[in-house]
Amino acid sequence: IVLPYLFPFLFGLAILEDLGYLPRIAFLMDAFLHKIGLHGKAIIPFILGYGCTVPAIMATRILESERDRFITSVLATMIPCAARMTIIFALVAFYISPKAALAIYILNLIVIIISGKILSRLLPEVTPGMILEIPAYHIPSLKVALAKTWLRMKEFIFVAWPLLIAGSTILSLLHYFRADTLINHFFSPLTSLLGLPLVVGTTLIFGILRKELSMLMLIQALGTANVVSVMSTTQIMTFTVFIIFYIPCVATIAVLWREIGSKRTLFTIAFTFILAIILATITRFVY
Repeated sequence: IVLPYLFPFLFGLAILEDLGYLPRIAFLMDAFLHKIGLHGKAIIPFILGYGCTVPAIMATRILESERDRFITSVLATMIPCAARMTIIFALVAFYISPKAALAIYILNLIVIIISGKILSRLLPEVTPGMILEIPAYHIPSLKVALAKTWLRMKEFIFVAWPLLIAGSTILSLLHYFRADTLINHFFSPLTSLLGLPLVVGTTLIFGILRKELSMLMLIQALGTANVVSVMSTTQIMTFTVFIIFYIPCVATIAVLWREIGSKRTLFTIAFTFILAIILATITRFVY
């Protein structure tokens, strides 16, 4: 389910990096990012965020201002990484339409821009001009691009797959001993608010471990790979919007804790969780 979407994106990102184009994007986007109170260099963590949020947050170190690093880190957690991208394509694009998937990306960009402006207003600071060394263009190396792609996919293969197997086993045991009903009832106020099936509750926990696990566990919780036979298109859209914005994965939280501190990490978790509830609730009644 995941690899067909993951490989081409990571390979394309590796080609862009090896080509020497990323610093040029920073210059092109500097004027736009200043409008939301950020620096042109912030676009580099954002682009990396479409691959994985962890290196995106680590890349905020290139920003001179502590305030810029904080705002960029918060916004980077909302960018649909490769794991969330698989959910968008495998659920929304496959079961609803490619246009619906595109709408989610547009919504995501709008929310990031508005959130950036709000955070910038709360933490006002004059963003400085930008001085950045531009490397020369050179022909990308296929070997290097494949090596970078493998390094990023290796984490999924050696980390996500064992979690998937363990998660499936745990979910089966919970179902066998009927303990999953307790978890689902605990999350029932949230799932009821969002208009989602009760069994979705347990999948939200796995989503905090790895985002793509929420979709894979959803398939197991529903008992069928044909999700649209159990959930309506509105429920699929609502579930996807919530997963994209809600609490970052464990690896991201750990990096945030190290880069911006405990209080700001807790703020990021609360901010994204509340935002996810608001956006998913609106999706439920609007879509």
